[in-house]
Amino acid sequence: MNFRQNIEVKLQTGSNHSNRNGYDIIGDVHGHYSELQMLFKRMGYSKENGYWQHPERKAVFVGDFINRGSDSRKVIQTIRSMINNGSGYAILGNHEINAITYFTKRSDGRPIRTPGNSNRKLLDNFFIEYKNNYDDLQKDIKWLRTLPLFLDLGEIRIVHAYWNDKHIEKVSKMYENGRIRKKHLKDAVKKESTLYTPFLETIKGIEINLPKDLIIKDSNNITRTNFRVKWWIEPHGHTFDSLSYGNRFSLPKYTIPNELISSYDIYPEDAPMVFVGHYCVGRGVMIPQKNICCVDACVANGGRLAAYRYSGEKIMDKNRFVFVDKVKVNS
Repeated sequence: MNFRQNIEVKLQTGSNHSNRNGYDIIGDVHGHYSELQMLFKRMGYSKENGYWQHPERKAVFVGDFINRGSDSRKVIQTIRSMINNGSGYAILGNHEINAITYFTKRSDGRPIRTPGNSNRKLLDNFFIEYKNNYDDLQKDIKWLRTLPLFLDLGEIRIVHAYWNDKHIEKVSKMYENGRIRKKHLKDAVKKESTLYTPFLETIKGIEINLPKDLIIKDSNNITRTNFRVKWWIEPHGHTFDSLSYGNRFSLPKYTIPNELISSYDIYPEDAPMVFVGHYCVGRGVMIPQKNICCVDACVANGGRLAAYRYSGEKIMDKNRFVFVDKVKVNS
């Protein structure tokens, strides 16, 4: 039995709670524990026997539940207790992968992968939440390695950034005995590996490089060399602006040169509904195609925490979103 089949069996047989009324797909939490509690209450969840639960629904987290906010450890504990008690599911996002590859060591003691400066600062702050207790941190990192990179629930699919059937089959083989093997992690971060692109695109989506003579800076004055794209539409003939999705900087309205566009599979309109996080759309378009839904409303950057309450509908409905504004911290 491969990992994908094993996940499907667990979904069918391993729960203590019914989901007669569907799934609540929760966007990127990024360590914002207070907002998560508020969202649960708004959706009718209650904390009983030490974990959050709903009598007829299950929560599904789309990844990136750590970093940026100050309570990543509490969020992990919350999600872990829900999974252990059958009231929720979660997949990995790129921030969890950053933590896994940074805090999992090679035989010589070096991290499997050291991220860039900004992500490393986030992970150093994440470690501070453990009060320098490396053993406790390692317990959570090992638990994170048991979470899947996707969920196929039949009528809906969950992935952090990009669903590609061929990628899904490849990344599912990274798991043995219910955990991502260290040898596969080391392979996945090597650019020459056949696993590198499927792994990277699953957690980060499709990104296109900008021309070297096009200088784009984001709101933090950081120079951007690539941009995230709408992987559900044909890219050729589009402008940088019209193909862009989830980029917090402006792009020009002239056609992208074909030589910049690498080949990737377009997600078909007749494929099952897929829910993603990652794109930090804020108050932008959260249902960009009838079978695509982004539930990341950018709580980490002054936006909102979002959930989509899926109840078996065949067409996505914007009225099924629930939002909680970011809690203001008094200075």
